[in-house]
Amino acid sequence: MKGFGFDLKGLGVDLKAPGVDISADRHGVHTIDFTDEIMANPKFLETLHELAEETGRTDADVQAEAKASLSEMAAEQNQLAIGAWDKLCRWLGRAYKLDVDDEAIERLAQLNKDHTLVFLPNHRSYLDPLVLRSALDKHGFKPNHVLGGVNLSFWPMGPIARRNGIVFIRRQFRDAPVYRAALCEYMAYLVRNKQNMEWYIEGGRTRTGKLREPRYGILSYLIDAFDDDSTEDCLLIPVFVAYDQQHEVSLISEEEQGGTKTPEDVSWLVKFARGQSKRLGRARLRFGEPLSLREALDENKAEGKDVRHAVPKVAFEVLHRINEVTPIMPTALVTFALLDNDDRALTLSEGREILEPVLRYAARRGLDVTSDTNLSDDGGIIKALDSLISQGIVTRFDSGIEPVYTITPNRQHEAAFYRNTLAHFFITRAIVEIGLVRAAEENAADFAEVTWEQARALRDTLKFEFFFPRTRVFAEDVQAEAAIAYPAWESDHLKPDQLLPLLATSRLFTAPRILGPFLEAYSVAADWLAQIDPKTEIDNKVFIEECIGIGQQRWLQRRMHTPESVSKDLFQGALRLAANKGLVDPAGPALKKKRKAFAAELAEAVRRVDVIRKLASETFWEGK
Repeated sequence: MKGFGFDLKGLGVDLKAPGVDISADRHGVHTIDFTDEIMANPKFLETLHELAEETGRTDADVQAEAKASLSEMAAEQNQLAIGAWDKLCRWLGRAYKLDVDDEAIERLAQLNKDHTLVFLPNHRSYLDPLVLRSALDKHGFKPNHVLGGVNLSFWPMGPIARRNGIVFIRRQFRDAPVYRAALCEYMAYLVRNKQNMEWYIEGGRTRTGKLREPRYGILSYLIDAFDDDSTEDCLLIPVFVAYDQQHEVSLISEEEQGGTKTPEDVSWLVKFARGQSKRLGRARLRFGEPLSLREALDENKAEGKDVRHAVPKVAFEVLHRINEVTPIMPTALVTFALLDNDDRALTLSEGREILEPVLRYAARRGLDVTSDTNLSDDGGIIKALDSLISQGIVTRFDSGIEPVYTITPNRQHEAAFYRNTLAHFFITRAIVEIGLVRAAEENAADFAEVTWEQARALRDTLKFEFFFPRTRVFAEDVQAEAAIAYPAWESDHLKPDQLLPLLATSRLFTAPRILGPFLEAYSVAADWLAQIDPKTEIDNKVFIEECIGIGQQRWLQRRMHTPESVSKDLFQGALRLAANKGLVDPAGPALKKKRKAFAAELAEAVRRVDVIRKLASETFWEGK
């Protein structure tokens, strides 16, 4: 592989022949012919026989397809290829210093003696599996069997990856029942043989910096396989992974604003590798509390539910545990401070003034703040600023009395990607802020009731963007957040006209930065939906493209507060919400009225965010 900094020639890795080697290779490294073992399993043969009867095919034909499918997935762990892959991992990850909880990995190593471990990380970069591999390798873990999309199986990565346990699977196989059965049986085989697995439960890299909704497919196959014939427990390991900076973010930002995704091939790999040539800070890894699959399924059965009901419950629990161990990082804080200041550049002291109440809040809640996050001149905040400046996301102006910092024009999407890493910590707080604005405006006699009513409405609006707990727990969270922000919020002595001044004294305004872009994007989509003839069939792709154009126009006219609201991902979320409310499929005149009500509801939420934004401006900037 000339030009990549290392050479695979002479390592004994045959880059032409995919699949599993069935005997010792010329260097004496043995591999396992698992396909024959799986095909000899009577239970699997019975499954294939049933498929043959359902499809009107012969047993021999279905079995041949199953064996071909298994060979297509074929992965092995060849020591020579592992050495080459580890070398590639270190080289591609050279831009980062690893920040990992070694004690947590040691605890996992102890669990791994008696359990199959299934690592389920969030997905932010193509580097994720390499970073996780590097961290686990230092503690003696064998390479995981990583399930990934076949789009990354191109030469030369594909052949090397297969010999490192990478299982390349098709992106779509809904209409391939034999392939699905083969994948399910392969996963059962791995569990039976205590082979650790890994896949990315979001199904793709995050487009906004926050967690995406989980994909259920592979998890459902694992649960089916485990429920059918596993005699030992299997532990799901939630994994958080993130980076102080990623060069991929600029491409993701372009795609979110309507750009075309670059296909993965050798040319793409060369560009990606070159992008790692500069120091980009730290790669952060955290491990959440392991989730026993047996206990989860036993609980599901105790409730009298079919095993399929366990899939979304388990998936959302994994994501919840990932969120719980997400640390607050310097780049997240820097971008939190610099975004949503009406394009105002900040001095260092002004940035600290914004972030001090954020860190006080984090300390009160006991949130994980990375050790390099502090507000001193020589701390992680300054290093984060310098790093973002080197990437062109932040601009520093030095020709005045003192340096000032601002988000570079047209780079707000990229800055928001980093800020959104901490969004889930502040979502309930932001919702409470909007609820209290409503209570103040309506001169509410019962603050708690009005705030709770608004909170429920916003939770419903944002249910495809954030992971909210069940209603009872959410109600407790709302009450706790209100008590943190406004200790006397339910007091009989507190008057409605005191609510906003009380909010100002906290000096922590989260709704504009955390919820503003989402609500603005949803409002664009809702407004456009209300303009479409209710009898017209909506093409989802065309609708999203139209929303991108409308959003860009609004930003150019400054009828929108931030360009980060022009986002394909957010418009898709808005369309999903509209469909969930029955507002997308063609219908009669009553539909137009419902769509207008939906648009009005979102416009009102955006207006209330603007009230908080104005209050923040008055608190921090007026009089200076």
